[in-house]
Amino acid sequence: MRSKKMGLRVEVECDEIPYRPGEDGITMECTCPRCGISHRMKLLWAGRGRPKKFCQPCKTYIGTLETVELPCIPANVSRGVG
Repeated sequence: MRSKKMGLRVEVECDEIPYRPGEDGITMECTCPRCGISHRMKLLWAGRGRPKKFCQPCKTYIGTLETVELPCIPANVSRGVG
């Protein structure tokens, strides 16, 4: 850690966080919103809790679905009430 005001460099050891093999600090444990399985994905996450990202099989499946355009019905909207 470096203090900007004093220009000092202080070495800090962190024994509270256990090291897991294969964890490089860039990957994040995610949950797939479609199938619900948990998987690891490379992303920057600053939110709370576990992010919801599609796993690769679900992402491939969703990509093969055709898009359907809904019919547009013009609506008469007035600002007056009653």
